[in-house]
Amino acid sequence: MSRKKIYLCIGIFLLAAAAGIAFYRIYIKDEAGHVGDEIVYFGNSSGETDTDFVRAEEQTPAAESASPSMTAGAADSPTPAVSPTASPAEEEKEAYPKITSNGKLKQYPSTGTAVIDGAGFEIYNYVEQHASRYTKVINKFTKKLDAAVSVYDMVIPTSVDITFPDNKRKKLSSTPQEDALKKIEKKLSGREKFIPLYDTMMRHRNEYIYFRTDHHWTQLGAYYAYSAFCGEKGIVPNPLSSYTKKISKGFMGSFYVDAFKDKTLKKDDVEMYHPLGKNIKMQYRNTGKKLSEGAVISDPTNYGLSGKYLAFIGGDNAYTLITNKDKHDGSRCIVVKESFGNAFVPFLADHYEKVYVIDYRYWDGKLVDFVRKTRAKEVLLVNNISMTRNAYLIGMLSKIL
Repeated sequence: MSRKKIYLCIGIFLLAAAAGIAFYRIYIKDEAGHVGDEIVYFGNSSGETDTDFVRAEEQTPAAESASPSMTAGAADSPTPAVSPTASPAEEEKEAYPKITSNGKLKQYPSTGTAVIDGAGFEIYNYVEQHASRYTKVINKFTKKLDAAVSVYDMVIPTSVDITFPDNKRKKLSSTPQEDALKKIEKKLSGREKFIPLYDTMMRHRNEYIYFRTDHHWTQLGAYYAYSAFCGEKGIVPNPLSSYTKKISKGFMGSFYVDAFKDKTLKKDDVEMYHPLGKNIKMQYRNTGKKLSEGAVISDPTNYGLSGKYLAFIGGDNAYTLITNKDKHDGSRCIVVKESFGNAFVPFLADHYEKVYVIDYRYWDGKLVDFVRKTRAKEVLLVNNISMTRNAYLIGMLSKIL
């Protein structure tokens, strides 16, 4: 092929790409938002806050048991088959509910996604090199802090290892996350307090703790992690029954895209548990110094089909400050997170005078300096386990530490 033809092909490709971007911008605008350089922002039609949605990830027993899995929207939701109550001897051997399926498993190797019984799952593979780098970054960070500052590390297992059917597991080439989490914990210096979540999530695996069409956990799943965090911290979590719960129907998340709009996927409900405090305020920013007013939990009714997870703390904003004006004890916590942290953070609002939330993918500050400036005595890192195999995200975390 001549050089002239090569340049012509390149020109056509660039024009096509530009047209695709323009079309996508129109699509997002129709979904009630606008596009930033790296983040897709969705405007809250109620005027409460600006929110955004981006998939940047590679991509202690609970105080109270919740309703059975998939109870919300149960009419069109598959319910996992759960084994009968085990005898004491069997319970000692295996305390987790069983999930089985007679459904057909479909896999999409190009996106690392599997679909069965109307639910999507992301295949996970442990990468030693990246897991080691992740823990080295955290160890280096804690070494720089005053000994009075507590550092908690929460690595969240994903749905493929928790709610995927037991009898279909051998058909997936996915690393057991229980083993991976133990390896990650072992690599930490010991200065950090690792929050073990595998057992917690497995004990509730037959409940609606992960979305079917999206890679995130539901806020019910985040509640159980919050309970585990409270157990590690030595405080009593608020009972699940004490929260006001609201539901927004018709969510189709990242797996819907990753599975090429697989028609067998069942739409999700987004369940939202509002903080108990009546005098809790939220502010956020993405660029500049000006803070905008937002809502810890917004009404996502008018958000686009794929944007309902934005209900939690306004999405992936670079910096968020939540203030509980009914508390005057100087308690401060810094949460360093990616998008899994969004559903988790609202539960902290009742326990601290101030909760600072930093999304390390977009924040451009230095965390050690920020800890000293705010005089916070607790730092909580919240990441899903896929982040620990993602060199780019680990690099972004390292950059702020």
